[in-house]
Amino acid sequence: MIVRLLLLLLCSSAAVAQTNFSGTWNLQNKQHVLGPEYGNALASAITFQQQTDSLIIESVSVGAEGQEVKSRSAVSMDGKSLTALSKNSNRKYIKSLKWSADKKSLVITTVFYVEDNPNEVDLTRVEILSLSPDGKQLNLEKKSIETRSENWEVKGTYAKKTN
Repeated sequence: MIVRLLLLLLCSSAAVAQTNFSGTWNLQNKQHVLGPEYGNALASAITFQQQTDSLIIESVSVGAEGQEVKSRSAVSMDGKSLTALSKNSNRKYIKSLKWSADKKSLVITTVFYVEDNPNEVDLTRVEILSLSPDGKQLNLEKKSIETRSENWEVKGTYAKKTN
């Protein structure tokens, strides 16, 4: 009896599936929460390619002079951090992700370093992703913890692009 109960508990905990964020998402609504209000705080479009071992993130944002800026990065699904150099800003950054206990939301943390000093933290961005129950809306909460300017926070909702 105890063995069956243990097997049942083990199987049910293994059955908790993580949310799949794969797809292309277009910004529908942006809500300023705290601090300075930046026009490019949220990407206008985000594409996630969720694989077993990694999450590939492609985004399209508006640059400082109104031009379209594309970025692409990948992060390990097991929580190990990735250290890379940003092509847009030429700064070192470290990116990692962490699943919530129920595997329904994802926290992506990116630490950016000062351009001239790759050992000094400039800012930390924390993005919390979750999906609506029907999977058609992506909710994104984004916070920027700044070391040289004012912290800010914004929320956005994205609609899934259908083919």
